Amino acid sequence: MRRANKTPAGAAPAEVAARASEAAAGRDRLGVLVFTLSTHLPFFEIAEHLAEQFGELELRAEVSTAGPQRVQSVLEGKFAGVDVLVVVGETGPAGEDQLMELVQWLLANGRQSLAENLIFAVLDEGHSVAELPAFNRVVLPRSYFARTQQSGLRLPWAASARESWELVTAVLDYAVGLGAE
Repeated sequence: MRRANKTPAGAAPAEVAARASEAAAGRDRLGVLVFTLSTHLPFFEIAEHLAEQFGELELRAEVSTAGPQRVQSVLEGKFAGVDVLVVVGETGPAGEDQLMELVQWLLANGRQSLAENLIFAVLDEGHSVAELPAFNRVVLPRSYFARTQQSGLRLPWAASARESWELVTAVLDYAVGLGAE
C-alpha cells in the first residue's frame, strides 16, 4: 500500500515536473475525469486539487467531475475526451464491488481505454487495504481532503493536501503510458 508523498507546499518535486513535461509533449491537453462512487465523498475537492497542481506544473489539463450515475454522466458527455479516469471510493468490500461494477459497465459500453487507465483513489480509514493488482490504487490520508467549516473557511490541518503529489503523479504516469501494463 502506497501512501501519499509529501513535499513542501507549493513546490512540485522534480520528477513530477519532468513527468508533466513529458505528458505535455504528446498532447494539446490532458483530460481527467474524477468519478465518484458515492456522492458523500469529496470528489469536487479532489478535482479542484488536481487542477491546481496541473496549473503549478504548467500542464494544460481539463479536470471534470461526475458520478455516481453512469448513464447520466454519459448523456451529459462527461466521458468524452477523457484520457485518465480517477475513481473515488472507499475501502472495503462494498467500495471494491462498486468499482468492479463500474469497470464492467465501462467494458460493456465500449470504454475499454478508460477501464484500463483507471486510478482508484480511496480514503484512508486506517483499515487494511487489500490490493487489486489490475488497478493503480492511491490511498489518500484524510487530511488530503479540504473540509470546510460553516463559515466556508478551510481548516488549517487541511493544508497538508497541498503537499501530496501521489495522485497527480499516478495520473501523469498513465498519461505517458507508464501506469498501464
